[in-house]
Amino acid sequence: MDIAVSVSGLGKWYVVNENRYRGTLSDVIGHWIKAPFQRARAAPDAASIIPNAIWALREISFEIETGKVMGVIGHNGSGKSTLLRILARITTPTEGHATLRGRVGALLEVGTGFHPDLSGRENIMLSGTMIGMTPQEVRKHEDEIIAFSEVGDFIDTPVKHYSSGMFMRLAFAVAAHLEAEIMVVDEVLAVGDEAFQRKCKLKIRETALAGRTVLFASHDMGSIRDICQSCLVLDHGKAVRQGDVNECVRTYNEMCGVMETEPKP
Repeated sequence: MDIAVSVSGLGKWYVVNENRYRGTLSDVIGHWIKAPFQRARAAPDAASIIPNAIWALREISFEIETGKVMGVIGHNGSGKSTLLRILARITTPTEGHATLRGRVGALLEVGTGFHPDLSGRENIMLSGTMIGMTPQEVRKHEDEIIAFSEVGDFIDTPVKHYSSGMFMRLAFAVAAHLEAEIMVVDEVLAVGDEAFQRKCKLKIRETALAGRTVLFASHDMGSIRDICQSCLVLDHGKAVRQGDVNECVRTYNEMCGVMETEPKP
């Protein structure tokens, strides 16, 4: 079994509304002197003694086989985005570790790097390079990106004149053509109309069939069932179920108080 993603004991905590250094100069100096000893005493669980510290993610462990799609579901604030940001190497974990075998591509914020005064074609190059593509890769996929986005007639028009749907379609098309062994995808299927969403789902399936691994976070249980082979349910930063997709969706629906419907065959 070829494992592409291995996560063990992953955790992340943040300090909210931090006012650490307000006070006199002597207060600040005193804090700096005491801090190393406080950290030493608090090593087992530093967040437990730090005011306003919250665990966004705690004790998360799982593995994903190469070429598989794993769904990540949970209510807002459950830790989905924190998990994906750690795996995309945007932020570092507080505890535990994650091993990703291969180049990682992240579709977390559709439209990263777009400039309103540049044309669609110019933004393909700008955004593509910002999310990790080389200029050669952008040029290689430019025609495919334009065709996928369905904005061909306006590709040399500044994107500030695009409708929101055109903008999002082009932005997703750029990100979807990033050549990476592991893709981390967060709620990007909310873009476009129903026909374009179906096209996006097909693209994700094709990505997996090509031997790439995908982590896909969504609130759309239909998409989770359509695309994923396994699933992880998060609640207040902890994993409450993982494995079978239908069982995970049922758990999530129960958490949300939603009546369960029969899964698609």
